[in-house]
Amino acid sequence: MSVIASITPLEPQAQGSLKTPKSLERLVWFLRHGGLSGMRNAVLILKELVSTSKDQEKVVESLVAMEGTIEGLVKLIKDPICPTSTKASLVVIYNIITSTNTHTHTSSIIANFIHMNLMTLVLDILVDAEKSTCEKALGVLEGLCRTHQGREAAYTQALMVPVVVKKILRVSDLATEFSVSILCRLCENEEREDGGVIVEALQVGAFQKLLLILQVGWNINGRIKEKVTKLLKLLNLYRSKVECIESIDFKDLKRPF
Repeated sequence: MSVIASITPLEPQAQGSLKTPKSLERLVWFLRHGGLSGMRNAVLILKELVSTSKDQEKVVESLVAMEGTIEGLVKLIKDPICPTSTKASLVVIYNIITSTNTHTHTSSIIANFIHMNLMTLVLDILVDAEKSTCEKALGVLEGLCRTHQGREAAYTQALMVPVVVKKILRVSDLATEFSVSILCRLCENEEREDGGVIVEALQVGAFQKLLLILQVGWNINGRIKEKVTKLLKLLNLYRSKVECIESIDFKDLKRPF
């Protein structure tokens, strides 16, 4: 396993051997019961299989069906071995959550992740994560927020909105896109009369950051631009009631709004 993990990317023939049910079962076993080296190498190999394999959806489907896969991945987030294994685990989790072959089971899969406190663990990572880890953690949060169960869990997280808004324009294009998508999923499904996360987003400066994205021509695709516009309309409904500007992030913002 150490040798395999060290020679990635793997050739198609090697991937084919590792994607067999027996091989995947052994990798999952090491993920749960192996020593530190075994767990690290197992998750690195799994990351390679779900990220580069031509039939990655079949690999994800096989992994989801195996007992202990989700527990093993979350364990590496809860009790990290090293930054590399943490990032690898986040990548595998993201592929499991977003794979089209698992869509029929997405709700139950996300419910399992939430039950194991994954959302809180990922938010804790995000507070002071470096760029690569931050992007992967935000991707996992975005995937979790695609379902009703995920959004309901997100609404109970005190750190969710402040941390996500903080990452807009401060990390990378990809982190900004994930952050905008998370906010959009939460705000457009908000049903509380007091505005809930919409008001909370205003209080931590989301309106100005989103406006800045449009004004300075931030490198975003049309889909994300559409989400930014939608968010601005939602937030604007509550701007007269509450608003906060964190000026350090908005020195390039053209006024008036």
